Amino acid sequence: MASPQVNPPTPAQPDWTDQVTGLVVDTVDSVRDMTTGPVLKASRGLVFGTIALLTLVFLGIAGLIFAGRAIALAPIPEWMSYLIIGVVFTIAGTVLMGKRFAK
Repeated sequence: MASPQVNPPTPAQPDWTDQVTGLVVDTVDSVRDMTTGPVLKASRGLVFGTIALLTLVFLGIAGLIFAGRAIALAPIPEWMSYLIIGVVFTIAGTVLMGKRFAK
């Protein structure tokens, strides 16, 4: 007996509704990426920048407190430690005020 001839199944043609749905989804994703992408990047930059700025301010204040305490522990008169801190701040303020009108 001969074995029956079996025709391989033909691949099913994709339904046109699936193609249209895919096209609509791709278009919506593309438009969304072009419109909300820059806004998301800007908002993330703003949030991370604010966090970085607050961290730097905190570390700066903590560093100044630490420096003041370290100078106060030095074997010099107490008024001398205040004078050193005052001179440092006066020089920093003079430099910053001089840059205020820089061209």
